[in-house]
Amino acid sequence: MLWCWRCKAEMPMLDEAEFAEIAALYSEAIGSTKALRRETGVSLQHPSVYERFRFVRERYEAITGYHETNANAILHHRISLYGPPCVQCEKPLRSSKAKVCGSCMHPVSGA
Repeated sequence: MLWCWRCKAEMPMLDEAEFAEIAALYSEAIGSTKALRRETGVSLQHPSVYERFRFVRERYEAITGYHETNANAILHHRISLYGPPCVQCEKPLRSSKAKVCGSCMHPVSGA
């Protein structure tokens, strides 16, 4: 569990091997969605488009135990995207190159 800046909550995060699996499923879903739209002209709001990302959501839930309804949000739940915890508030820095904490604005030492 790690603070997700996008979700504004503690979320189960994926390591690189887990993320690679999710990314492959997401890429397949994108490809099939593009093909569907090209062939039929269906909009992104069409239920079958949401259904095409079902495998991404299901695999994330199988890995983490957390039921996520937004496949795009899952792409932000990758441990390597974040920096170390802030020494003041303990939330993860937004990146390993952060100069200040995005939550409490405490300067990062050595930045």
